[in-house]
Amino acid sequence: MPKFEWALPPAPIPKEKIVQEQEADVIILGAGHAGTCAARSAAEAGASVIVVEQQKDVSQWILGIGEWGYMNSQWQKEQGVPEVDIDTFVKDWQLRTNNRSNVALIRRYARHCGETFDWLIEPLSEAERRSIHPMMTPPSKHMPYVQDHLRSWTGTPHFSMALMRKVMKENQQIAKEQGAQFLFETKALQLEKTNHRVCAVLCETANHTYIRLKAKKGILLSAGDYSKNRQMCEDLLTEMADLVDEGDFCGHGWNGDGIRMGVWAGGRLEPRSHAGMGGNYSFPGFDTIGSTATLRLNTHGQRYSNEGFGTHVLAAIPGAKQPNGLLWSLFDSNILAETTYQAACHASFDYTDSNRVQDLVDLMGRAQQHKGEMIFHTDVAGDVRPFACADTIEDLAATIYPQIEDQQHMIQAVARYDQLCALGKDEDFGKEAFLMHPIQKPPFYASGQYKDSHRPFGQSMKLLVTVSGLLTDAYQNVLDANFEPIPGLYASGNCCGGRFGLQYTTSIPGQSISMAQTLGRLAGIDMAKLVI
Repeated sequence: MPKFEWALPPAPIPKEKIVQEQEADVIILGAGHAGTCAARSAAEAGASVIVVEQQKDVSQWILGIGEWGYMNSQWQKEQGVPEVDIDTFVKDWQLRTNNRSNVALIRRYARHCGETFDWLIEPLSEAERRSIHPMMTPPSKHMPYVQDHLRSWTGTPHFSMALMRKVMKENQQIAKEQGAQFLFETKALQLEKTNHRVCAVLCETANHTYIRLKAKKGILLSAGDYSKNRQMCEDLLTEMADLVDEGDFCGHGWNGDGIRMGVWAGGRLEPRSHAGMGGNYSFPGFDTIGSTATLRLNTHGQRYSNEGFGTHVLAAIPGAKQPNGLLWSLFDSNILAETTYQAACHASFDYTDSNRVQDLVDLMGRAQQHKGEMIFHTDVAGDVRPFACADTIEDLAATIYPQIEDQQHMIQAVARYDQLCALGKDEDFGKEAFLMHPIQKPPFYASGQYKDSHRPFGQSMKLLVTVSGLLTDAYQNVLDANFEPIPGLYASGNCCGGRFGLQYTTSIPGQSISMAQTLGRLAGIDMAKLVI
């Protein structure tokens, strides 16, 4: 891999500027999902723990939208969610990642994630536990557990944003009660090594003094991703960078400090192209009908893909290569029934969530009041998206396509799609027959998404977070240039590579977070048990 400017280590902080030293068995850099779980588990295992977090305690922002992709927890069993076979899950995962994921790491996650969820929600009251919703439970009779040879599973625990944050702050409190010390408003800067072993980290406090934190057993990098570091994104997310001609495609996460510290200490990065959420795909319908595999047309009214291939991320990749402009998802008044044919995946429309269903009904009702014109709605991420309704396909085409030629393309595309639905075989793109639903019952609807390689936007070419990082072994011990473990250095959460291969795609919604929490917990236990 080329030597990038951000990968060059900075000048060491002069020893005379270091005003304080502290020592603990385990030092954890970052108090997000992975770091919080590692702090609690290491403290519960009897280790002394110091956690470094650059944010303020009271206003700490913890990434996530409330979907935690767990399986086989006791809580899920109580909700009637079926058990997932671990071997089947891992084989599906390795298919999704082209066997690029660290299978030993993935198997550890799969075996221990259920118990981790039950452990995490221990501090919640019974009322709070009841407020957690198992997504797509009970599943519809149309639930496609296998779609284009890829599998999915229902039952993801879905939290309100407030409850999600409360769970993590409650787990931080448990860690404190077990003796863990949290240093908020403190920024980790550089790792120190003695011979080949990472033994300390230098940090800057809120009053701009430098301290050294010495680790007897190990230091865990759990400082998040690099989606806010534009140069790292351009250098490592090569597919995404090649799809965006100008404009900012960077995301909502962090600036890569933890990963860079690992590289400066001799850690080896996961091979490029790195994986991220978003940035290389675009699909219309996000936050309206989710991943429902309706007819999708490009800015010229032409169909361009198998809309239901695998799960929504994979199905949405062709959208990023369409002409710049609006992509449209077309459907009729049977859409609520059609949503029940979705696989359970990231960005699914949860038809068992009455609030989600009502939002769609309300949007369709508002569009009916403005037939023949585009209306706009704001999605969960704050992005504004167009929506339209009309009594005929011709009127809908005239509403969303200003050019007569593009209107004709759309009318022809709908007619051809209906013909294929009647035939029961998608001769054009090979979409599975059970996903082929004709567009015949008025009024008709169109949900739009801007796709522009010069102005990245929302689910179109815009990155959420990165999910690749440092190569580790099955115990998250960071590997060096020779693929050998660096003593004393570990990486979890979005600092850890070997999880998603080239592309973020999951069989259960929210698996980036559940993986961070589960592997963070395991890292804390593993480090606490080290004998030095």
